[in-house]
Amino acid sequence: MNSPKHPVVILGGGIAGISAALELAKLGHEAALIEKSPFFGGHAAHFCCKATDKCQKCGACLVDQRLRELFQAPDIALYPHTELTHAERGNGHFRLAFKSKPDIIDPTRCIDCGICYDECPSIDKGAVLVAASATQHPRYFIDPEGCLLSHECLLQGCQRMCPAKAIDLTREDSAFELEASAVIVATGYQPADPASRPHYGYGRLLQVITGRELEEKLRLGEDLTRPDGQPARRLGFIQCVGSRDRLHPYCSRVCCAYGLRLAKLIRHHHPEVEAVTFYMDIQSIGADPAGFQAEACQAVHLVRAMPGGLQASPEGSLIARYLDESTDQPVSREFDLVVLAVGISPGKDNPDLAEMLDLTLTPEGFFQSLDGEHRTGTTQPGVFLAGTAEGPRSIAECISQAAAAAREVHEYIKALV
Repeated sequence: MNSPKHPVVILGGGIAGISAALELAKLGHEAALIEKSPFFGGHAAHFCCKATDKCQKCGACLVDQRLRELFQAPDIALYPHTELTHAERGNGHFRLAFKSKPDIIDPTRCIDCGICYDECPSIDKGAVLVAASATQHPRYFIDPEGCLLSHECLLQGCQRMCPAKAIDLTREDSAFELEASAVIVATGYQPADPASRPHYGYGRLLQVITGRELEEKLRLGEDLTRPDGQPARRLGFIQCVGSRDRLHPYCSRVCCAYGLRLAKLIRHHHPEVEAVTFYMDIQSIGADPAGFQAEACQAVHLVRAMPGGLQASPEGSLIARYLDESTDQPVSREFDLVVLAVGISPGKDNPDLAEMLDLTLTPEGFFQSLDGEHRTGTTQPGVFLAGTAEGPRSIAECISQAAAAAREVHEYIKALV
């Protein structure tokens, strides 16, 4: 039996993979978009808009826009909760084998009512997941690995309750193959482990959260409170967590802008809040770095120092100790919440994927591009890179590089004819 053929297979359905697929569609190419998770959009789909009285150019709004375009594009085949298991090449074409988790929720029947999520007794085990973006359909995904799948649950659970009869818990994994002329690797990144700086107490001190967790609160409209329910009026932001240390000597590049935009957003909506950002250096941000930093200084107090540690106070706040740069004297400061700007780490599957596609990894673990001038190319003809799979970059940079990768693929396929 012949495998379905697509001129291009894109590995990774985050903002880079989506942008590459849309650009290829404009260039007249069909593409298959493979995403390992149940939902498209990647990490960027979880970011909130950081506009204050004007756009801060964080790029978050571009994700929903691209997702809407993706789901309306007729020439892009979508394969969610699917991963590559084998790759081989012959006669200038790729034969790629994949494994997919079952579509327990039938997208043609699902009405996104959310009853499966509301009534599931195994939510804490991740049995039902919810997409960050409302543009995703179905917006819910049932993961058999977290599902109880007991006799009682089959009789009384989500399958029976679903008003659209969209749920079938008996569906199983499937395997299939695709043939392609070119492959774009856009598998993204994983956030650095916030516990890599143990002196900040992430996971131990409940007042310490990540920027992503703060964004979730803002996106869902939750109040800005401490774990004990008291209003959070003193916020500390710590940059470079999981970057520029002995294990991760590189700079994640986007954390400075990310942390400052988030702090500015908090101050815009809650002007009574005190926001302090601890940093080592400020990376150039946008077309006017000096202007961006000057605006940030009006809303956020910048401290060029990294706290040596955090300690809980009897009143439920956190005490940060650091060395004041101007006086060389130790300083203590109290915060209700401390927000960690977590860096960008290479995807955990990069070594396996590099072996399957015969690609090279950088010393940091990202995919090695051909050279500094050809950031989308690799040493393997027909294999291209897009987004943070190749290294840390912003949403706007991911989109730009993905478009460049699509144009490179277009020229490559033309040359094959």
